[in-house]
Amino acid sequence: MHAHVAIASDALDTSSLPPDAALTIHRVFMDRLQAHGRLVFADESDTRDLLRAVTEGPGLPPQARVWWREVLATFAKNNRVSVRQPNTTPLAQIANLVELRRNWNGSVDVAVVATTACAVLGVPLATGLLATPGHRPDIVTTHAAATSPAIERLKNLANQGTLTHNSPREIFRQDVFGPLAAGAQTAAIVDRYYFSKLWRPDADKDAPGHVEWLLSALDAVMAPGAKVHIIAENSRNGNASATDTAKSVHAAWNPPLTGRLSEVRLSLIKQTAQGRVPHDRHMRFNTGAAVLMPSGFDRLEKPTISDPNGMNWNYCWEPRKLDELRAAEQRTIALPNDRATVMRRGS
Repeated sequence: MHAHVAIASDALDTSSLPPDAALTIHRVFMDRLQAHGRLVFADESDTRDLLRAVTEGPGLPPQARVWWREVLATFAKNNRVSVRQPNTTPLAQIANLVELRRNWNGSVDVAVVATTACAVLGVPLATGLLATPGHRPDIVTTHAAATSPAIERLKNLANQGTLTHNSPREIFRQDVFGPLAAGAQTAAIVDRYYFSKLWRPDADKDAPGHVEWLLSALDAVMAPGAKVHIIAENSRNGNASATDTAKSVHAAWNPPLTGRLSEVRLSLIKQTAQGRVPHDRHMRFNTGAAVLMPSGFDRLEKPTISDPNGMNWNYCWEPRKLDELRAAEQRTIALPNDRATVMRRGS
């Protein structure tokens, strides 16, 4: 759900537009970026150049400067910024289309360039967009960035929010939660029945179930030293302790000696009259994104989606909704619970 986006330090100059129109363009671009983007820079100086352009460069409405500073700070906080190795030419210094593709093909999905660079890059000035099938990245100006094909694909994917019957669950990993988890330091998974299949193993299981499959996927892409907190309900007649569950998770997952996850913590909430695990299930990352799973993560138990109705999900990125999910997690773990940690071999 996140496209890799590079922004030239001179791309945000919208002085040729009426102030109100320029402000609208910046707002729409930033909203799409926060929903579906990660920032990529050529090097540290490229990062500083964009920040300088936002702070004091030409052509930005005052309110847009405030918004962009907030966006850049949020992206840095949420680990949604990456810096490539030196010897990558920053977008603002690219001389032609061949050089742009040589430097940035394969590393970003969207390259945002200045309007003044359209002529040398072959970008139609009328549309501000050059997108060629089979060639990355989409090359756009600021006014066209929000509707670039790469961003539109993710917006449409989020709006659809469905994996059809017999679709490989790998699609969900590749297109949805994998990009959200990349570089995340923490993840919280809330699903009252999360361990039900682990407690009642399926004798016909021919591939990793959703518990071990999800952990393996997160272990491969989250930030080094990342932590995962799984909040579920002790629903096996109240007899499954967190320690026993952690042992079962370890045996099913069989974590490699090395990986990104430093801790997988389990909180099993006891069934009481005072409260239960929320019915709504979700997986939230500190990258500023979450996936809501109305029917539960066990829809991912098999390599393909077995439910004839498919699997529905919702993508969430708005700060207020993320705060609500975080608050629900805190309310839940305040209930009586049993905790344990899944350890790697040799830990």
